[in-house]
Amino acid sequence: LALVVTPLAWADPPDAPKKGAFVVVAGVDQTADATIQPRPTADADAKAVFDLFKDSQYAGVPKDRLILLTRTADAGRGGQVATRENVLNAVKRAVAETGKDDPVYFFFFGRGASSGDATCLFTTDTTFKDRGTTGLLGTDLAVELKKAKDQKICVVLDVHFKGFDAGKEAIVEPNLGDVLKGLFGTEEKGEEAPLPHDKLLLLSAIPGYDPVAKGANGAFTSVMLDALRGKADVEGYEPDGVVTVDEFTKYVEREAQSEARKLGTTTKEKESIPYIVGEETSHFVMTTNPAVRPAAEARVKAFAEKTAGQPTEIVSQGTAVLTRMPKLKAEQELRKKAQAFADGKATKDEYLAARADILALMKLPAAAVSDFARKVLKASEMLQEEYVKKLNGGELVAASVKGLYRRLEIDVPAELNSKVMLGKSLTASMQRELLMAARENLGKREDLDGEKDADMAITMMIASLNDPYTVYYDKETIKKEESRLRGEFRGVGIQIRRDLVRDGLLVVSPIKGSPAYKAGIKAGDLITEVRREVGPTGGPLPSDQKVISTKGMKIDDALTIILGNPGVPVTLAVERQNAEGEPEKLTFDLKRDRIAVETVLGVTRNADDSWNYYLDEKSKVAYVQLTQFSPSTHLELKRVVDKLGADGCKGLVLDLRYNPGGLMLGAVMVSDLFLEDGLILEVRPRVDEIEKYYDRGFGKYTKTPMAVLVNGSSASASEIVSAALQDYGRAVVIGERTYGKGSVQQVKSFGPTSGEIKLTTSRYFPPLGRNIDRLSTPGKPEDEWGVSPDKGHEVKLSREEKQELAELFRDREIIPRRDAQAPKSTKPV
Repeated sequence: LALVVTPLAWADPPDAPKKGAFVVVAGVDQTADATIQPRPTADADAKAVFDLFKDSQYAGVPKDRLILLTRTADAGRGGQVATRENVLNAVKRAVAETGKDDPVYFFFFGRGASSGDATCLFTTDTTFKDRGTTGLLGTDLAVELKKAKDQKICVVLDVHFKGFDAGKEAIVEPNLGDVLKGLFGTEEKGEEAPLPHDKLLLLSAIPGYDPVAKGANGAFTSVMLDALRGKADVEGYEPDGVVTVDEFTKYVEREAQSEARKLGTTTKEKESIPYIVGEETSHFVMTTNPAVRPAAEARVKAFAEKTAGQPTEIVSQGTAVLTRMPKLKAEQELRKKAQAFADGKATKDEYLAARADILALMKLPAAAVSDFARKVLKASEMLQEEYVKKLNGGELVAASVKGLYRRLEIDVPAELNSKVMLGKSLTASMQRELLMAARENLGKREDLDGEKDADMAITMMIASLNDPYTVYYDKETIKKEESRLRGEFRGVGIQIRRDLVRDGLLVVSPIKGSPAYKAGIKAGDLITEVRREVGPTGGPLPSDQKVISTKGMKIDDALTIILGNPGVPVTLAVERQNAEGEPEKLTFDLKRDRIAVETVLGVTRNADDSWNYYLDEKSKVAYVQLTQFSPSTHLELKRVVDKLGADGCKGLVLDLRYNPGGLMLGAVMVSDLFLEDGLILEVRPRVDEIEKYYDRGFGKYTKTPMAVLVNGSSASASEIVSAALQDYGRAVVIGERTYGKGSVQQVKSFGPTSGEIKLTTSRYFPPLGRNIDRLSTPGKPEDEWGVSPDKGHEVKLSREEKQELAELFRDREIIPRRDAQAPKSTKPV
């Protein structure tokens, strides 16, 4: 296979869209229902956004592709009344009348609420009582958004989910899951799958927080308008004349938070900050910056005139870097040289010589090209050997190349694409040459340094399987998500969240037995500084990284700084409110350790922070909740049930609600605790022999009456336990049908990148052989999947009750201060 490609790939200048952007802007300041309070700035906000997109100096969207909907028809702007039907029809039209890669924008300003499990936006004809039929539901939007598979989509919801008289009806805050599923396809892809490119959801605030006004507009809208008018044009070393969606979201997130803190008068207003999904994979142009764009266009024109007659590659590269600010440093250097040439400050020969030098520096060494191909092929081999379905190596490699280029927002060169299209026909040698050519063509670039190129290619290869449970984890993800992936992590042992009002890291709870717990860090402490003499692994640190303020620090940055190897020291400076309400400044010198997450919980904590497991101590009825199945769960549970048994326990409630699963063998061992004999689980792989797991007498707790609680979020290992105990009649299963994850994943270390591959290798079946796996069926209610409650024991919770239960579970894990109320919610470090 001989592949002839250009030595480096450059982003082409934005092509003229096939049809152009389509913008729908809806604002509802008042509905027909007096029980729904007005949203004073909604109409003004909608009109301001409409006017900006209509203005030729910013976007110049033609009037036939720009729709305004407000409380009353705006004749001057050609606006319509924002009824449910009109808003939905406008969204339908926007999707239908845009082609591949054309941007679709939907802005909605107003109020909303939940309607059952659905998100509901209040239109002019919405009545609260009948909002399920008169409001615009998230499920309505999802149907249309799913049709926009290739379009660029930006959905902005400035919606206050308060301000109505619900009467006696209990209303919970919507989770917008329906909108997210429609936009990102998260239900089909799974939560760990990569998000699709150029799909963005921007909420002005998380539901439950209050908006802030700024003059006639909302503060969020004011910030958003500033961003679109050019203030967000800051990527790189100078403005380039266009505002991209990633520049837009960064600016809005930062400035809206600042405005809320400055203008808000209550905690709910001060903490009213945007919530964004999809910003990391969205990069299309939204508006132009009139202060810069004319000069930039003149420079592009001058460059084109001066390079007339030069090879197409030279012209297109120069035009591309002058049109949009490149992200890569080498391309930014080329932009500077092209600017100097276009401005008459360098000759053609000087520019061409400088360009040649830059290209030479960007050429990737042959060893690195070969190393990349080796890593990706190794991942392909692992998948082909062990995945539950038979896979083709050629298709996997083709998917990795297409995905890599897609992630980088670069078109696959025609010479490469012709080979990619061969797919399953690619032989082993052709696969290797294709990978090498694809990587060589991209050249040396900082976004692919180290293992990042292979990480990205393998991620996209696995994403092509459309298996929500087969995922690649790079080494950074493993470090940050260690508590979820393994039930333990390396750090100091605290759960944290951002405190937006005081601008620091709030300790939600120390973790029992951790260095932080032993040192005396308490819930409610505000971490103001992180002090280090060495890095997280014990290596040297630059002097400017030794003392870091937490002001403005994001949680991901905090994880990077505080997590680290066992034994490596770190100092946390905190501010604590004393019993008199006065702030005290304290410092804690800690040594990081391996922290085990508590997975076996009881009813309440005792004074020493251990668990009390009795629901009714007099009648000896105990309760144990398993939050996940970690490597230590079965041993921890055995200690608990042995103690309960010795104490004369007469009944046990085992709560598996909201337990997402974990280790299969851990589930087998937990089942073994309560069964006397027999088959617990049968695992059927594609390759190798069927594996059968039997009771081995691990526990003696086999007679006491039991009830197992499950719901729709009980999955995987939870279903193994509940199905086994149900099949033997050992326990009564109470609640709702479980999630239906009947497949088995194995986590394999991937040495070439220090990452891990979690892949589906088989399906499992409980003792009576019934099907658990929902994905192996159409997934309809009448199909056999999951674990259903015993007859007469189905308990369906309302949306409100589910939210209360989730909050109870979350808050119960917190180790409270005895002198103050603990805060809520969590990231472990």
